[in-house]
Amino acid sequence: MRITGRVSLYGVVGYPVKHSLSPVFQNAAFSHLGIEAVYVPFEIKPGDLEDGVKGLMLSGVRGLNVTVPHKEAVLQIADRISPEAEEIGAANTLKFSDEGVEAYNTDWIGFLRALEEVHRPDGASVLVLGAGGAS
Repeated sequence: MRITGRVSLYGVVGYPVKHSLSPVFQNAAFSHLGIEAVYVPFEIKPGDLEDGVKGLMLSGVRGLNVTVPHKEAVLQIADRISPEAEEIGAANTLKFSDEGVEAYNTDWIGFLRALEEVHRPDGASVLVLGAGGAS
């Protein structure tokens, strides 16, 4: 990938986060689609979350994915929370805009689409074992 002064910067925040495979597949997608962007991990300790996220936003990062242990805590620093993130009580995606930090949850739709590939859950009772990414 060619990187110029027009590159967009995205990343994932968590603690720890060095093990995350998100940068591998996100950067592969950017490259495949010809998008001039890079995606990097940002390790932020829980006590530094607000300063870390605001600092990344002010540094020109366009948006972040959020992983453990920050999914619930990011709602406290968001200027706008999507209805889904509000209802779930957690966000896994932050978008930085002129309005500030926007928090979204896209985990639920990924889970639903994966479930729909094997079974239509409409009206069904289901049992989910585990929590978060382990379920």
